[in-house]
Amino acid sequence: MVSSRRYTGSLQRDGSVQDWSEFVDPSPSPKLLYSQSYVAMRGLLTSLVSMDFALLSSRLKSAWAAVLSQRHTRSQERSKSRGLSCKRFAIHLLVCFMVGIFVGFMPFFSVDVSQKIVSENESLPFDEGVVERDMVDRKVKELETIVVEKEANMIDESEVEESPPVPAMLDDEADFVEASPAIPAINDLDITTRKLLIVVTITTVRPQQAYYLNRLAHVLKSVLSPLLWLVVEWPDQSFQTAEILRSSGVMYRHLICRKNTTSVRKIAVCQRNNAIYHIKKHCLDGIMHFADEEQSYTGDVFEEMQKIRRFGTWPVAIHTGIKYRVVLEGPTCKGNRVTGWNTIQKKGVARRFPISFSGFAFNSTMLWDPQRWNRPPLDSVIVHSGGRGGLQESRFIEKLVKNEHQIEGLPEDCNRVMVWNFNFEPPQFNYPPGWSLHKNLDGVIPVT
Repeated sequence: MVSSRRYTGSLQRDGSVQDWSEFVDPSPSPKLLYSQSYVAMRGLLTSLVSMDFALLSSRLKSAWAAVLSQRHTRSQERSKSRGLSCKRFAIHLLVCFMVGIFVGFMPFFSVDVSQKIVSENESLPFDEGVVERDMVDRKVKELETIVVEKEANMIDESEVEESPPVPAMLDDEADFVEASPAIPAINDLDITTRKLLIVVTITTVRPQQAYYLNRLAHVLKSVLSPLLWLVVEWPDQSFQTAEILRSSGVMYRHLICRKNTTSVRKIAVCQRNNAIYHIKKHCLDGIMHFADEEQSYTGDVFEEMQKIRRFGTWPVAIHTGIKYRVVLEGPTCKGNRVTGWNTIQKKGVARRFPISFSGFAFNSTMLWDPQRWNRPPLDSVIVHSGGRGGLQESRFIEKLVKNEHQIEGLPEDCNRVMVWNFNFEPPQFNYPPGWSLHKNLDGVIPVT
């Protein structure tokens, strides 16, 4: 809007009347010029933003015409309005210059993120350029790898040529290399875990003690570890027994039973109960077996014991002493299930489980962890001295199992004898301790 105001009239100030008509500028108002240039520059900016070059050129012409007209009319303005218009024009030119620089760096098309994923079937000029650029990059990489390989080969050849000769190997060193065996790789799956075997043996000082202990020690030495040999002696630890155990090569513990009695059966009960108390005290977890030193064992029976989960039994061959007669005592099996018993029925009360101490083994946790096997905690498992003719063993087994369903027959079908009982015990007689003589015997025939 163009506004022109004239003040015609007189204004009385300080007692004088002055005519203000001489100060009225007949030239157009600078606001009008500013509005025209502003409209032209705004059109220029709008054209730049819309990227319409035809309209941009027309706007530039109109802006330039406005600038020329503004320059033409600016000479008639006052000095103050002329300075203001120059500043404004300089600001507009600076803005246009910055907008031009900004437009020059902007792409001439809009990129949409959703349009970047182009299907393989579509062929666009932009994709072809990318493919060509990728091919060029691949060729450059191939050339670089070839150059690197050639340089590495040159370095290797130079190192081979410059390396000193390797000295010849001595004869002793060659023999050592050939004789050294190859160490096989250790696989965790090949390592099998075995249960601890707890073998309890009761012994007393007598003429055949060394023979029996040495024979049993040789059998236990061939059994795969882990194995613990609990030897319970009565009434004290003898020097001869300690020497045999130390030289046996088997891990052992030497216990004693100091019960003051003359009954052989009560001494054996005390020795077995001492071994049971020792297992309870130290909470030994393994397969426990009462191995009498008079019995003859094979190594297979101890390997079969490793398969026992709760209670296992096997047949035992017993020599009756009548014309080399041998009978079997123990289970009859179908697979590992016990279906019946082989027994020599004697006069007296029938045994529930006709097995001797050398014919069974069981899990030692049944002695000190009854809750694991669903037994009352107050029911202590020990060997009682009462009972003859095998009742002692049967009553002990009744505290461990209820019926044949909880018993495992060993080996498969119980068709192999692994334990023999030969009673070769001679009559009692006195002999020197340690089989050493402190006095010479009287010679009947003199030595010539």
